[in-house]
Amino acid sequence: MAKNNNVVKFHKQIHVNIAAIIFFIIFIYILFHVFTYLTTENITIYEVSQGTITSEDNYSALAIRQEQVVTSEQEGSIYYFASNKSRVGSRTMIYAVDKSGEIINTLKNTDTTVDSSSLDLSSLEKDIHTYINNYNGNDFYKTYAFKTDLTNSLQDLYDESILEANSEQIQSALDSNTFFTYYPPTSGLIVYSIDGYEGVTVDNFTSDLLDSSNLSSENLRNKDTVLSGENVFKLITSDNWNLVMKINDSMAETLAEESAIEIQFNEDNATTWCNCEIIEKAGEKYLVLSLDDSMERYADSRFISINLMLDEENGLKIPNSSIVEKTFFTIPKKYFTKGEDSDDYGLIVSNSSGVEFVSTTIYYETDDYYYVDAEDVSEGDKIQMVNSSETYTVGSETAKLQGVYNVNKGYAVFKQIDIIYQSA
Repeated sequence: MAKNNNVVKFHKQIHVNIAAIIFFIIFIYILFHVFTYLTTENITIYEVSQGTITSEDNYSALAIRQEQVVTSEQEGSIYYFASNKSRVGSRTMIYAVDKSGEIINTLKNTDTTVDSSSLDLSSLEKDIHTYINNYNGNDFYKTYAFKTDLTNSLQDLYDESILEANSEQIQSALDSNTFFTYYPPTSGLIVYSIDGYEGVTVDNFTSDLLDSSNLSSENLRNKDTVLSGENVFKLITSDNWNLVMKINDSMAETLAEESAIEIQFNEDNATTWCNCEIIEKAGEKYLVLSLDDSMERYADSRFISINLMLDEENGLKIPNSSIVEKTFFTIPKKYFTKGEDSDDYGLIVSNSSGVEFVSTTIYYETDDYYYVDAEDVSEGDKIQMVNSSETYTVGSETAKLQGVYNVNKGYAVFKQIDIIYQSA
């Protein structure tokens, strides 16, 4: 029996990978949206609220205070007890000079760990309770002064414990005239830096002194030894002080009728009111501010950055980036009329579609014109005056309005704004 050698070939079936196709479609979809996001201008929606904007004029002001530089009566190693910017009385020990250096070396190497239970903290507790009971949020700037006072009081207690721990050795050195302690000539605020401006007053300052690049300050507390006659500290003897700055004619005119203004310190954003006066020297105008507070916080700064808080405006605070200009058609008022079934104003428009009454939204008006958007009429449309053959071509005159797009209704609507103040 013969063998059947016929071979039948079957077509190979194509297996479609549905998962790969779906993945490819999703990939294309994502790629399209990423491309659209990167190439389309993004729109950010801001929620605006009623607020206040203050006009600020920034100045670097020269601080003038009643200052007294104190010099050493002895030479030798020096040790300071009072901390910088601390208030001191005539019985407060400020520094000591040791001719041999032995006592001060002992003080510096005394164990700095002090058991708080050995300190009399009752005065500190009383001060804290008094401050808390009298606290007023409107005078928050006083918190800085209280913090400084508290730190200085704690430092005084620490120094007392150090002196007490070495009292016998100190007394022996005092008796042998090798160790000397010194007190301030009067009460005031201690500052351990000098800059050569200590004798400057409102009456004798000159224009070149207001250039901060000329300032050179020396830190007196960096020295370990002192010679007789050398400067050892500076004492500010009054809370009344002045800030002086050069101003132009425009600012002088603005402040001409002002006797007091509010200022803001840029270092900590604290504000205060002060008396102001404009004086003239050598043809230049200067603003002199008189203060009786805040001096402690800036006692070691000769130039202080401040803002003059001059004008305050209330309104909706809108980001500058949201303000746009939009072009409108300006159409004479005489072409507007009311519709038959409506009290809304509109126009009788003639275009390729025929003649029809078009109700319009009026965005702004002048004595002779209404401002109409391009969504209501198109450039080139003819407008017919009622009971007249006179016509007007839309687009003959245009004008721009400043405004923002309001989305309260879920879609953007242009709203004109009146800018009463704009910051940079």
